[in-house]
Amino acid sequence: MARWKYNKNRDDEYFRYDKIRRGKDKRKKKQDGEEKFVLDEVQWKKEDGWFRARVVEVQKRYAFVAPQDDDGTIDTKDVWLGTVARKYLQSKRMERNSVAVGDVVLCRPTDDREADIETDIPCCVIVNLAPRHSEISRRDPTSQERSHVLASNVDQLLVVASYQSPLVKWGLVDRYLVLAEEQGIEPIIVLNKEDLLKEESEEFRQRCREEIETYRRLGYRIFSLSVLTNSKDPAITEIGELMKDKVTILSGHSGVGKSSLVNMYRPEIVQEVEPDADIFYKGRHTTTYASFIGLDTGGYVIDTPGIRSFLLGDRSSIDLSYSFREFRPYMGACKFRECRHIDEPGCAILDALQKGEITNRRYRSYKGLLLGDTGREGRTRDDELEKG
Repeated sequence: MARWKYNKNRDDEYFRYDKIRRGKDKRKKKQDGEEKFVLDEVQWKKEDGWFRARVVEVQKRYAFVAPQDDDGTIDTKDVWLGTVARKYLQSKRMERNSVAVGDVVLCRPTDDREADIETDIPCCVIVNLAPRHSEISRRDPTSQERSHVLASNVDQLLVVASYQSPLVKWGLVDRYLVLAEEQGIEPIIVLNKEDLLKEESEEFRQRCREEIETYRRLGYRIFSLSVLTNSKDPAITEIGELMKDKVTILSGHSGVGKSSLVNMYRPEIVQEVEPDADIFYKGRHTTTYASFIGLDTGGYVIDTPGIRSFLLGDRSSIDLSYSFREFRPYMGACKFRECRHIDEPGCAILDALQKGEITNRRYRSYKGLLLGDTGREGRTRDDELEKG
């Protein structure tokens, strides 16, 4: 850095000093929280040509966005390639990405030179992010300190599993339900590949019936169907009605039939791209990344790629207990106020477990989440039958 001494009689030194001072003021404002990336929409400073949009896909440091009207209508066929304003890229956000699918953002049109990529679709810079009213997130598998937000601003969550190929993992279903309860999102459970049950033992079918009844008794909507072999199943129609005028995220293991289910509701035409193609030049890719898709039947869905693990962050016993609906009647009745419901004397929830008012399998889900597990549901079919 050049050394210099301020002299009011020298204009060049004055302007140099003034530039440094303004830079310091700007950094101080940022430290004081005056210059923020996340701002309520009423605080957005819109200029000519700037527009409100919804993030419809995120790919590494780029995001595809679609303009959103004031009434909430999203033009998902008018897609722009967006980049987050550079001054926010280094902010200390504890998230894997600066934006997530479903985010509401303020965009400034630009060209592909500023976006630093060659593309044939319009480009923009994401200037601000509106606060999220809900988010579906997990602990980032690559970092214990960060969260990975799969989607935001959703109204309901479709937890999609299959009876077989791959085997239903009830513990994974419970993780999604915990997240939905915390976020105030309506959860819906869909069990696909019902036709494969006829090849299973009566013991396996009975266990599945018991699990379904447990969820229904707790007040959860749960559907059993086979998308590919019975497309006229009334359950498919009922699910479509539930998705109208809402933003619904579908999530679950790979191969359970999420995309097949989405196709039942006449999704917008999305261009397919080969795995080794230039995704940014040709457009949106729908097989590897979560995508925000409009439905002809009404509403929008966020179709997510299959996941291998869904590890939730640390939670207190009070917060976690409340996310298990069957625990709620007994909360506050334990001998100890900070009871974890593990081995404490006078625990009302353990007493309910002994009486059969809470199932062993659901309690194991709670215990695993509280004490910390891998988030990977890799048990064999025999383990499922034995342990539930």
